[in-house]
Amino acid sequence: MTGPLRLTGEGAPVELWLLHLPVSRQRQRLAARVWLAAELARRDPQAASGWTETPQGPRMPAGARWNSSFSYYGPYILCGLSRLGLPGVDLTGAQAWAGDADVISLYCGPHAAAELAVSPPAARADAFARAWSALEARLKACRRGLEEYSPERERRLAAARITCQVRHQGLWAAAALCGGASGASQGA
Repeated sequence: MTGPLRLTGEGAPVELWLLHLPVSRQRQRLAARVWLAAELARRDPQAASGWTETPQGPRMPAGARWNSSFSYYGPYILCGLSRLGLPGVDLTGAQAWAGDADVISLYCGPHAAAELAVSPPAARADAFARAWSALEARLKACRRGLEEYSPERERRLAAARITCQVRHQGLWAAAALCGGASGASQGA
């Protein structure tokens, strides 16, 4: 495994690290948990360790100082930690493909679809990946699964704010907090 690459500074609303591990998803999940345990121990050696595994990932015990979120894309693992609430993170590759406009319209809504429509061809893959990673991060922060765009869904996600979006080597990483602090977009 390539050592973790920090994508945000320490103290960001959601701190992000990118790990590179070209193995099976099961082994990536294990590596993410090993990283999480080591990072939590580094930050607070006296804190009780452990979490409960859920279908959405590790759930920290009540009263824990840190919450986590993970996203997997090919050989990459995006790890997020926050002390401000429940984070959601997502990692999406910027690749052009047929049908991207339909997917953005269906899931991200009319504003994102309009932005994609006016994107120059060379920027279209980035526009899609940025919109998609933001949606997925907001959904994860609010502990919701993927659902089509609707005004009702947007009301449910209204408390979710993107705290950071970072582009790194053709990948878009997004972080969100549901009801937490927000920050500026960054490029890397």
